[in-house]
Amino acid sequence: MMFSLYDKLQKLDSEGKSIKVAIVGLGQMGSSLVSQIRNLRGMDVIAIANRDINRAANIAKNLGIREEEILLVEVDNKISDKNKTIDSISIKDSVDSKAKKKFEKAARSGKVIIVDNLSLLFEIDQIDVVVDITGSPEAGAYIAFNSINNGKHIVTLNVEADTTIGPLLKKSADNAGVVYTVSAGDEPAALKELYDFASVLNLEVIAAGKGKNNPLDKTANPTTLKAYSKSKGTSPRMMTSFVDGTKSMVEMACFSNATGMIPDCRGMHGPKVNVCDLTKIFSLKKDGGILDKKGVVDFAIGDVAPGVFLIYTSDQQIIRDELKYLLFGDGPNYLLYRPYHLTSIEAPMSIAQAYFYGEPTIIPSNGLVSEVVTAAKRDLKCGEVLDGIGGYTVYGLIELYDTARKEGLLPIGLSESCTLKCDIKKGKILKCSDVNLVEDSMILRLRKLQDNLVI
Repeated sequence: MMFSLYDKLQKLDSEGKSIKVAIVGLGQMGSSLVSQIRNLRGMDVIAIANRDINRAANIAKNLGIREEEILLVEVDNKISDKNKTIDSISIKDSVDSKAKKKFEKAARSGKVIIVDNLSLLFEIDQIDVVVDITGSPEAGAYIAFNSINNGKHIVTLNVEADTTIGPLLKKSADNAGVVYTVSAGDEPAALKELYDFASVLNLEVIAAGKGKNNPLDKTANPTTLKAYSKSKGTSPRMMTSFVDGTKSMVEMACFSNATGMIPDCRGMHGPKVNVCDLTKIFSLKKDGGILDKKGVVDFAIGDVAPGVFLIYTSDQQIIRDELKYLLFGDGPNYLLYRPYHLTSIEAPMSIAQAYFYGEPTIIPSNGLVSEVVTAAKRDLKCGEVLDGIGGYTVYGLIELYDTARKEGLLPIGLSESCTLKCDIKKGKILKCSDVNLVEDSMILRLRKLQDNLVI
């Protein structure tokens, strides 16, 4: 008998057991996930990784974790006087047997182990599932690669890394017998629910997309958005990736790679449209819409946010008649709409699904169908160093992977810290040949390996 995830978690808790979770990144979403898991039965946060160990300790205490429930493990001797009363270990060269025993004791006793170095995370044997909430492609590559190699399931909200090296990570996880998955709660997973529903019922998908809840401004940067991001409780870089459109491009590329659906044009259309008009706008041009073809991904600016939508049709008249009877309209296009996504709040669904069933929520099953390429946010000079997603120099645009590879376009996930070899005009798409790539970065090494494999 197949029990629900809720039943499985209750049963696990009744047996005195739990899924042991590690969370990497303690920003807005990471903090809320820690708080939520601590209030769930059958699941425990036993480790947190964050570069600023004092900030992490302070957040943990603000979330109600008592000092006696925390073990701080650091390598830089930066624990502040305010946190000196918390049990701690200072690691110098490597983790010795004494430290390993302390890790094991802390995990057994229900303590939360907070580390300031990612390598320390993989010394904690008791972890079942690692959750990446960093949003950094380079960090995401390190976290996922090492989680898989250490036999841990990896649940990621880092779609930036997934759209760069997701196919390789999926293949590696399959070979290792663990789960690699993008998390429930982000728009790609929420949209995949609608896609699977329509596909099972053999409904033809015309378009699928997400709502964008702010105007598109490709010139936005952390300075112009400083006050706005503060009002929303997010970092300026994260807010910049939202406003300049990069996040929407990355999320829809993630969904594209999971389903095989494609962008109708470079950067998608992104019209301003309300929910009631979605079926009209996202239809073929011959039918009065904006699309050149069916089966496309896109986004909409308007009251669709924070939801996701899917436009579908059927060539069976009896099905159309029933949809009309069910108040879905006269057709020929109809709407499925999920008016919300709960970001990290939904992540426990993916954690439990990976642990109990060994199944992912959403993965790049089709390899790279879409790529997110790099465009100049302003005029750039030879010798400038690109600051990547959410910065001052570049933004992302979705493009067909085959086109991007043929033209040698620079993936946005590889752009950070690249040095320009020539001047680049505002709005121009950068090529790999325009920059000196960061050859010692893990994500570049993994991307090269992925490009050379048939996945």
